[in-house]
Amino acid sequence: MDDSPRNPMAGRRSARREATAPPEGVAKPHGIALYHDMRVEEDFTKCATRLFSILKKAAATSPGAPRHLFLDVQGHRNAAGGYDADALEIIQEFVLGFLGPYLTEISTPLYRARNPEPQREDLPDVLDIRDPDREHAYDHRDLPVRNRESEPDRRRSRPSLRAIADYLGLDEPICLICWQAPVERAHVVPGSLGGSNDVRNFALLCPRHHREAPDVADAEAFWSWVDYACERDGHMKWEGVEPEMLARAERVGLRIDTSGPVRKSLHHFDRVRDELVRHYGWSPEDFAGGDHWGTLMREFHTVMDAATSTHFNVAKKASTEAWAFEVARRRLRDGTARHQPGDDRRPESDRASIALAERTVRKSPDRDGARSLVDAARRADIAAEAAALVRDLIDAAGVSTAEEVLRGIKEEAADRAAQLERLTSELMSHAECRHCGHAIARIGDAPWLHIAAASMSRGCRAASYDRDGTWDNSLDRAWKATPPKAYR
Repeated sequence: MDDSPRNPMAGRRSARREATAPPEGVAKPHGIALYHDMRVEEDFTKCATRLFSILKKAAATSPGAPRHLFLDVQGHRNAAGGYDADALEIIQEFVLGFLGPYLTEISTPLYRARNPEPQREDLPDVLDIRDPDREHAYDHRDLPVRNRESEPDRRRSRPSLRAIADYLGLDEPICLICWQAPVERAHVVPGSLGGSNDVRNFALLCPRHHREAPDVADAEAFWSWVDYACERDGHMKWEGVEPEMLARAERVGLRIDTSGPVRKSLHHFDRVRDELVRHYGWSPEDFAGGDHWGTLMREFHTVMDAATSTHFNVAKKASTEAWAFEVARRRLRDGTARHQPGDDRRPESDRASIALAERTVRKSPDRDGARSLVDAARRADIAAEAAALVRDLIDAAGVSTAEEVLRGIKEEAADRAAQLERLTSELMSHAECRHCGHAIARIGDAPWLHIAAASMSRGCRAASYDRDGTWDNSLDRAWKATPPKAYR
């Protein structure tokens, strides 16, 4: 039976405990000091997760040793100069209320406390953080501009490098990611999207990382990218450090990475894909083509237009586009994607016969012939996308045996394309409209329809296309698509 006291953390977030049995008969060694700096780029979730990981590792390596936690906080200030909601919740609720029973002593910027009870060793196996009120989550449903500061300073001029460095807790103006100089002032939320000139809306980045940083409407997405880039490019912080100093650091137990991950390609979309995988956790299935990818691309452009910007005339940024893809995926997954009025139809195929079949299915869902054509087209598209995906994998990994897989997929794609052509010829009738002379077609005994869209005009084309150029066969028109009469 778990007799652990229930979590003192109340309100917005909660943590689930899965307790383990305390070790028995283990002598208590000397105390161990735990230190964490809540950097400005860390939000509540990342800081809480890292604090729990540090505590868990200390308990595993030195069981029973009195644990002393020292917490510092960079930035995270509100309009009044105090700590913002994330930092206050870490200091006052998570550290003191949740981690407190597993520590002997706590030291934070706001207090120093000692545990009056014996330090507990039944640490949870899992830390589960929930944010049911979504107060700190970006509302991807409406694509709003979300600054970290709720009441920004209304200054018109940008703060100095020194002022930004002081806010970030830096001794001197250096890049937050690689610790290099000189640095530039980077807006967290760009001014073109409504970002302020408050010191809290700035980061110090070197020119390289400034060019790579995202220009998006969500402040937390910017700081999350900085945190990701710190992990990705952390090795750059040690460039120029003498080998003797690195050796001394390793002798005292500091693990220093002096090399970073290899970037496989310089192609733009490969960089976007790399960031989606490493930063947002996309899997290969998320890059699968077919009908889903076309819908995702349309939603991606909606997000790009509404919630991103350009900076220093950099038209393409992998970080900006990766964020837009992630938000588009969330909108589609949650069913909250909103389109323009009257734009509630699915994207249509570029092939005229398939576009006609898709429109026939919408108007007459029970038409088996039209649905067969649509399904065949989807299978052909999926096979073609699979062949392209395998080709990318072969190029990236250099796996020779994958050539056989690619050959088989290409054969399958050719078979499905041939099936599609056969079904098209069997099920679709073609003719010329007797009113205007343009190409018309029908599937089975469905009504005749014009094949290609055209600009608004009088007469026959207007019978099938509304004023905005979209297909609307339900309207009562003077002219209908009709083939010439046959006389015997």
